[in-house]
Amino acid sequence: MKLQIGAKASDFIASIYIIATLFLRFYLEPQLNGHVILSIALGLFALLFLWALIKSKILNPTFFGMWPGEEPA
Repeated sequence: MKLQIGAKASDFIASIYIIATLFLRFYLEPQLNGHVILSIALGLFALLFLWALIKSKILNPTFFGMWPGEEPA
């Protein structure tokens, strides 16, 4: 049995995760003493983790009802 989360819950979790990691980076930025590359690396690692959850089909976001290739109304 594989763990899969529904589309709306996945949208919510992905949104909260992205916002939380963005605020975490804003909080850590002054403590990094100008090491911008390290901040970018932390952001990329956070996105890589989210991508891995989506690729393994644990999260199934539809990006708020927009399927890939679908034109916005």
